[in-house]
Amino acid sequence: MEYIDILGYVAGTLVVLSLLPQVIKSWKTKLTRDISLSRYVIYVIGLILWVTYAVIIQNGPVAVMNGIGLVLAVSILYLKIKHV
Repeated sequence: MEYIDILGYVAGTLVVLSLLPQVIKSWKTKLTRDISLSRYVIYVIGLILWVTYAVIIQNGPVAVMNGIGLVLAVSILYLKIKHV
């Protein structure tokens, strides 16, 4: 693994970790009133495009970390839609 890949995984890990508090709080409380639906729809679309891009250019760190972020963002979006 090259140093640039390690940098990518560290950056991606920090971004993924930033989503965890919202995911945990939303799952525990089922309160999503103050979460912006449009923000998460746009964010999920962006993550889908990032994963697609990363797969096309064969960039593992970007694909993996955005894929994990996508799972977390979709879970928040699901809870937002379910608990309107």
